[in-house]
Amino acid sequence: MTAGGRVDERAGERVDLSGLTHRLIRLRDSRLPRVLGPLVGATICGEPHPDGRPALYLTVDDGPDPEGTPRWLGALDRHDARAVFFLSAPQAETRPDLVRAITEAGHRVGNHGDAHRSAWRAPRTIVAGLARAERVLEDMTGGPVRDVRPPYGRVTPGMLRWIRGGRRLVLWDTMPGDFLPRRSPDRLAKEIAALARPGAVVVLHDGPPAARAVAALDLALPRLHAAGWRFPALPPA
Repeated sequence: MTAGGRVDERAGERVDLSGLTHRLIRLRDSRLPRVLGPLVGATICGEPHPDGRPALYLTVDDGPDPEGTPRWLGALDRHDARAVFFLSAPQAETRPDLVRAITEAGHRVGNHGDAHRSAWRAPRTIVAGLARAERVLEDMTGGPVRDVRPPYGRVTPGMLRWIRGGRRLVLWDTMPGDFLPRRSPDRLAKEIAALARPGAVVVLHDGPPAARAVAALDLALPRLHAAGWRFPALPPA
């Protein structure tokens, strides 16, 4: 995934949000994961909520962040929403107070690795990094951390074998693009509404994109709630 100073190929792009460019971004970031995710055994869509109302499952990558995470916790509390926070182990180690705040607020922690690098660029070390991050996060939370989302959603055969040993690969089917600097909160809110389907797993970001993403949720979630949607945590693996 992308966030802050660790964003690589998508961070600096100048994006024309109209016409063909916008459709290509949507294809890349949301439509393709819907097709390709199940091929590698990934969870991209949760089960329908037991009460029959449509559910949207929120996930937040790249934290914890000293400015972004409190924004996220405030927004989720305002909208009676829960999320899975996919955390970077080094950042978690520097801010254990934020990890505690996440879990104490009723959210769950997932594994986003020990470095924000593509598995395709470091296939020999990615599993060791995820395993280290798992140990760090489990020590900090005092419980199992079974949900895994590698940076950028990129997987390798070795990683998939490791995940199948009692873990769950969680990708997404809705990525509204909060990491794109020129995408406004209003545009993000419209993208969330346009892409949402019952059980959709939405990926958003901590760090610098948090201000835009939280402002977008403040627009989108009340509208969805009025239409009968709920925002529970993705059920545990």
